[in-house]
Amino acid sequence: MTDTANSTSGTSTLRPRARILRTLGDELISSEAVALMELVKNSYDADATRVLVRFHGPLEIGKGKVEVIDNGHGMSLETIQTTWMEPATLSRKRERRSQRLGRRVLGEKGIGRFATSRLANFLEVVTRRAESEQETRVYFDWAQFDNEGKYLDEVEVLWEEEDPTELAPGGIVERLWDSGGEPNLDDLTHGTILRMEQLRSNWSGSEFEDLRTRLSRLVSPFFGDELSARNDQFELCLDLPPPFEQQSGIVEPPELLRSPHYVLKGTINADGRYDFDIGLRDGGSEESIQGEFNPKSHEPECGPIGVELRVWDRDPTSMAELVERHSFQSVSQVRGMLDNGAGISIYRDGFRVLPYGEPDDDWLRLDMRRVQNPTLRLSNNQVLGYVLISSEGNPNLRDQSNREGLIEGPPLDGLRELVKMTLHELEVRRYKLRHPTPQPRRRQAGGLFADLDLATVRDYVQRQHPDDHHLRQLVGNAERELETRAQGIQEVLSRYHRLAALGQLIDVVLHDGRAPLAKINNEAVLGLRDVDRSGQGSMAAIVKLGDRFRGIVTQSDALATIFRKIEPFGGRKRGRPGLVSLEEVIANAFSVLDTEIAEVGVEISLPDTKTQVTVDQAEIQQVVINLLQNSLHWLRHVPQDTRQISVHVRRREPDEVEVVFSDSGPGVSPDFRDRIFDPYFSTKPDGVGLGLTIAGEIVNDYYAGDLELLENGPLAGATFRIVLRRRV
Repeated sequence: MTDTANSTSGTSTLRPRARILRTLGDELISSEAVALMELVKNSYDADATRVLVRFHGPLEIGKGKVEVIDNGHGMSLETIQTTWMEPATLSRKRERRSQRLGRRVLGEKGIGRFATSRLANFLEVVTRRAESEQETRVYFDWAQFDNEGKYLDEVEVLWEEEDPTELAPGGIVERLWDSGGEPNLDDLTHGTILRMEQLRSNWSGSEFEDLRTRLSRLVSPFFGDELSARNDQFELCLDLPPPFEQQSGIVEPPELLRSPHYVLKGTINADGRYDFDIGLRDGGSEESIQGEFNPKSHEPECGPIGVELRVWDRDPTSMAELVERHSFQSVSQVRGMLDNGAGISIYRDGFRVLPYGEPDDDWLRLDMRRVQNPTLRLSNNQVLGYVLISSEGNPNLRDQSNREGLIEGPPLDGLRELVKMTLHELEVRRYKLRHPTPQPRRRQAGGLFADLDLATVRDYVQRQHPDDHHLRQLVGNAERELETRAQGIQEVLSRYHRLAALGQLIDVVLHDGRAPLAKINNEAVLGLRDVDRSGQGSMAAIVKLGDRFRGIVTQSDALATIFRKIEPFGGRKRGRPGLVSLEEVIANAFSVLDTEIAEVGVEISLPDTKTQVTVDQAEIQQVVINLLQNSLHWLRHVPQDTRQISVHVRRREPDEVEVVFSDSGPGVSPDFRDRIFDPYFSTKPDGVGLGLTIAGEIVNDYYAGDLELLENGPLAGATFRIVLRRRV
């Protein structure tokens, strides 16, 4: 910095406007229901064992009131002045456990209390500690915080201390036991009342139904058992005025949500090892499974989790059975309850982390998975799920600033993958139960079009009408027309088969093509710079330019190689396939995925023979690429030093060639060996279930061959045999 004779310096302080607190309540709390959930969580942090949310009419803007009453440890005047009235206080970060019961506190950011400004214009806080002979009352007029001319330190908050009347025997605190039980005298001498008047929103039946649903899912259903084991409890009640009193009472999930058709529960360790118990429909088979998940994107960083998934079939028959079993009024009522209650939620230390599991928050993209594979996959409104984490066990899963959602990053990505892998374990078993008989595979020689000829009709006409030349000519013309059309359909199907692989190849081109393209651009820019900097006849610059252009040529060759790999999948109409080496076609298919092969660390063994055939390279490469992608996926589930793939080719007969494709992965479970060729069945968590189906159709339809899974092979994992009987 330049010194001058007139320079001055100093310091200033930031002085926030009063409206910043209103902003905290309005902008960081997304809805009135969420605001009440935050206040209930504050009651839990205060060691409350009972909480009552109580509304008083008229429930209109500017009128009525809502109270949150608890029997927690209460606050002293000093605590209110130094902690409760201090935005973003660090008290919860310093004190990770509650004062009396040692609960892991839920709030750490010190802003949840300002949810009260989202609900009403005026707040009265009534609080008392057990050892205090007085109640403390504090009054907040949130309208002061709307005054744009006021600074935060200019807002005055009134307080008073007086003899207890509400948090005392005979006071409003006794309403906490309206749901049952008898309080001890000591239970009536401490707690907090948040009385919010002049509501800022209208409340009607739909808002209360939504509130009750959200509150019923605020606490995980397993948390009660954890509290009981610690000689602790937590009960939440709702008290509503007419005509909404039918929604009053203890808040708990509806009975329907405790009676799923399928259920999976268990744990996943930090290293991905899982232990699940699975129960299938109507008291059917139960199964315990153990294994290890290996997420494809990265090692899981989320830490250990507990999980329970409850699943319902939503077909008309299943819905009608639920109506009869639970004496509901209609199928639409059952569907509505599932729509409101379904979703996979995350619970930290027993309490829900929003917005995961909300009706409009499909954070696992389950509905998109189902669109791609409706036969196997479950949609978001069929699953009620609980994912259990803890602050101490999952420190990498941290809240966003508004306490609604976890910070995006590898830990959350890993959690998503683990939950989808868990759901997949239930999906494949549900599929098998609902489809007890595997779908038959076509085995006729020539495939789909083998029987499309008029030979029987032609022979009949020749026998019965040998002299009717016109009729015989008509049959011949029809036969030739049918053959032409069948060839056209085969060509269309071939294009669709290529399109099925095109999406996968686009990723390969983008991944492998960016590096040489960036290198070409970089070398060209540097070359131009060298030209600009070089003098006339500078030999050093000429040598450097030569190196630059040689680098460009090398990278251009790399791009040409990528394009050559995918050329067989192009849409240009090709003539009759020429003579090619089947081993070379297979090697080219492997080269398309050589980047992923290197990433997974697989030892590849390809045949060095030369079997001359006239196959369509794109068709055979698509079959091989499908098998290779499956192997690369499953090889990630075995130790890296054991990952192998081998391919063998041999001519069994003059018109028959065999390809054996084997890997050292975990193999195909005996439970699913007869299912893997079913359309839309997949043992991969995000698989569509069409790869093996299409590959089998290509081999069968175009080569009168077979694609089959063998019991044993050269390597210990999955072994497939391809037999080609045409164009070989």
